[in-house]
Amino acid sequence: MQHQPDNLRGNQPKYVVCSQTNQRQNNEDSFQIFSLTPVIGQRPVTILTIADGMGGHAYGEHVSEQALHKLSLSLFEQLIIKSSLNSNVINETSVSAESLAQILWQAVEQANAHVRRMIEVNKWGKAGSTILVTAILDQQAIAINLGDSPLFHYQQETGKLTKVTQDHTVANTLVNARIITEEMARYHEGKNRLEFYIGCSELPTKLPWYQISLKPGDLLLLCTDGVSSLLLLPEIKQILANTNQVLEEIAQNLLQAAQAAGETDNQTLILWQVD
Repeated sequence: MQHQPDNLRGNQPKYVVCSQTNQRQNNEDSFQIFSLTPVIGQRPVTILTIADGMGGHAYGEHVSEQALHKLSLSLFEQLIIKSSLNSNVINETSVSAESLAQILWQAVEQANAHVRRMIEVNKWGKAGSTILVTAILDQQAIAINLGDSPLFHYQQETGKLTKVTQDHTVANTLVNARIITEEMARYHEGKNRLEFYIGCSELPTKLPWYQISLKPGDLLLLCTDGVSSLLLLPEIKQILANTNQVLEEIAQNLLQAAQAAGETDNQTLILWQVD
């Protein structure tokens, strides 16, 4: 499945979304894109989200979908309802990066609580999903994640590609502790074992959030590990740096490169270009 925005009207964002089953029986990935305007007269906050139902566990597609459903409801409540209910002030300053990060974290917490209740009520046993949420406000992006669905930032001006988020896997924890190298982590038995995810019993007391400064032409790549896990950073950079191609072609090249490397998992990505 591929979605393209309607670019016939002016000032439309440039993005492409791809989500496909690949070699699995069903697609356990979910995604969502929407914009909210907390204060009349201010620029909207654009929300990009991806969730990857945990492979090998039951009902992954339901968990990922419900996680994003609850996340979006929480964001609407916090960004729109709380700021406007019984208030006649419409000229307030735009939401700050710090407050937006706190709102994202509260939404992730609520999504986790909702999913845990759903798992318990339905007696699904161990089930869960990764989650990656990125909020774009003016020329900056704020991101929070649980699991191993990463966010990448490609700077067109410098040609630099950065993996913004940290994976919450056993292998990555060992890398951060300098017990194993990043190269060893690619083949470690804990590379797919998540320490934190939507549906887990205990979340970090304070989840790190990431802030990115954006410039026109920059690319944001949100994806599931079915796109990124078998590709090295230089390989992803080489594909994103091909500015002669349209976003749809770049996205397809990412999917095909992962498949050529042996990827069999579901593949979902959002490729967003900054205006």
